[in-house]
Amino acid sequence: MKNNNVAMDPSLGDVVFSIKTFAAAMLALLIALCFDLTNPYWAVGTVYIVAHPLSGASTSKAIYRLIGTALGGTVTVILIPNLVNSPEMLTLAISLWMAFCLGISLLDRTPRSYSFMLAGYTTALTGFPIVANPDTAFTYATARVEEIALGIICAAVVSRLFFPRHAGPVLAARIDAWLKDGAELAIGTLSGRGRDASLQAATRRLAADAVDLHSFTTHVAYDTSGLRDMVGRTRLLQQRMVAMLPIVSGLVDVLHAFSKATDGKLTPAANELVARVTSLLSSRSPLSEDERQEMLALMDKTETEGREQQEWNGLLAHNFTARLRDLVQIWGDCLSLRQDIESGSRHDLRWKRFGTSFDRTPIHRDYGMAIHSGVSVILATCIATAIWIYTAWPQGSAAAMMAGVLCCIFATMDDPAPAMLKFLNVAIITAIVAFVFEFALMPLIHGYVPLAAALGLVLIPAGLMMTRPSVALYGLGFCVNFPNMLSLQDRLTLDPASFINSNSAMILGLVIACGTTALVRSVGAEWTVHRLLRSGWADIVAAARRPEGADFTGLLYRMVDRFGLAAPRLAMIPAEAAVAQTDILRDLRNGLNTLELQRHKQLVTREKRAAIDNVLGGIAAHYQEKQKKRDAEPDEELLRTLDETLTSLVDHGKSSAVESARRAATALRYSLYPDAASLVSKITKSDDQLVKEHAA
Repeated sequence: MKNNNVAMDPSLGDVVFSIKTFAAAMLALLIALCFDLTNPYWAVGTVYIVAHPLSGASTSKAIYRLIGTALGGTVTVILIPNLVNSPEMLTLAISLWMAFCLGISLLDRTPRSYSFMLAGYTTALTGFPIVANPDTAFTYATARVEEIALGIICAAVVSRLFFPRHAGPVLAARIDAWLKDGAELAIGTLSGRGRDASLQAATRRLAADAVDLHSFTTHVAYDTSGLRDMVGRTRLLQQRMVAMLPIVSGLVDVLHAFSKATDGKLTPAANELVARVTSLLSSRSPLSEDERQEMLALMDKTETEGREQQEWNGLLAHNFTARLRDLVQIWGDCLSLRQDIESGSRHDLRWKRFGTSFDRTPIHRDYGMAIHSGVSVILATCIATAIWIYTAWPQGSAAAMMAGVLCCIFATMDDPAPAMLKFLNVAIITAIVAFVFEFALMPLIHGYVPLAAALGLVLIPAGLMMTRPSVALYGLGFCVNFPNMLSLQDRLTLDPASFINSNSAMILGLVIACGTTALVRSVGAEWTVHRLLRSGWADIVAAARRPEGADFTGLLYRMVDRFGLAAPRLAMIPAEAAVAQTDILRDLRNGLNTLELQRHKQLVTREKRAAIDNVLGGIAAHYQEKQKKRDAEPDEELLRTLDETLTSLVDHGKSSAVESARRAATALRYSLYPDAASLVSKITKSDDQLVKEHAA
């Protein structure tokens, strides 16, 4: 218990962050008061909204917030004067705008998506309070943009000038940790432990980290550290990390099939090759040219020993060495890119598989959930506005504002209702604390310095909570709501009725948002994972049926991106759940092999092309069936088709196209049918043919 308590104690960095954030908030408050700005508490709340322990992340978030606020304010100036005489149309227009912006934000899935979300709910925050005074639309929206900008500038200046913590070194540490864990995963796989639960969990974690790294590099672009100019190399490294995962997972299947075909023992050359690659991964040092040539010779020997046993073993040996070649090249590129990031050098990269330059990274987009989230925003806003209008509630605009805002803030979660309920509880507690502070303590305060000191007693401890992931929501909710509930101005106005009226309306809006979300938007992690799986299966069906234009990059990144999205959710799903038993990376490998067949079939004879078309048709039918029944297994007809295709491809020369098609068909066979008997009787060769191949 003692260790747990120590772990929860704030670190020096946490204390510095909280004090810095509070200082920036008080600087914003001082400037706002000196220049007699409309609502100084906007600037104070903005400081806490954009606050982040990393300077680069704080700056990027601040810039995106300013852009979104300016766009939202512009829409307010357009909508309010023109629709103020039609409350229903105005409500619908604001709701639709919020839903549209939220949908774009959810589909974008980068840090800049914050701008779209802000553009949506800023219109609600600036529009609803002034419906009774539409002529003030421009001045009110401008005032909000000014004070948001003030809070942003104060937060950025303090964050960068006083004990800045750069994103660059944190990124470097994350890369080193990922490479260490990635090497351990590959080594464990090569040792035959690829199907252990611990390594499968490590794969999920690495996938989530690799996908998240792409967003993190956006913050580095706003940093002041030496890594700021290396964002491009960092993106390349992240792409290699993404590609490494299906390569390593593919080794699990081929090792299982290879060991089974050789009675549990790899050939001597294969064992030596595994030892060499394991040593390479452990040393984290690049291969010299001599070592590279020795490893290539060892790969050729491994394939020769496999063919000497039987042709099926030769096919497996070829796939095994191909996967190892990919792994070694990707690992070498990762080490080179890590060195480039550290020293500013520029190494040439070796891994060129899939014939792509990786100049774009397509991601998964869930249009269905974006629409669901937009609908929840529209319903919550319309319900709150209806209550405001039909009850003639003087402060009812707060309910209309907060209903939509809360739906937007938590829209990225599968089930936002629990988090929204926590936010609601924090808001209630904050209202109580604010009431006591304003009516018991504020009358005793005279002057800016005593006010800042009194606020520090509350906000600095709450700011410490923002640094702890388990309670960050509570800290952020308190620090943002507290200044707003106090309505900090240059003059104190003690009006208990107005305080209770406005804050009750705000809490009602939160209640409406929680209820609407629970009814319309909340889904479980298992449901979300199943949607991700279905999207991947649909991609494979399209790849199998598309006669040309195979997009390796798109399939690779969309499916690994889905795996990264599914990985943290799989940890929340019971192990016995059907969706938890699905191997997403196996589907990814099958998809890539399907594209390999599609890509190379045009380069073989018409007879062999027909056989490949039969395989592609079987793959499409299998994954169509999985879309209907997720635990569907491939039928025996597809196995027979794969065997016939492999038999025809074995005797069809050694061109690169035939070799690639043969490798892809072999991988599909041992991936889809890991327990099927070895393909011995159907693939035979004459002694003369073997002699010729060996001589070649």
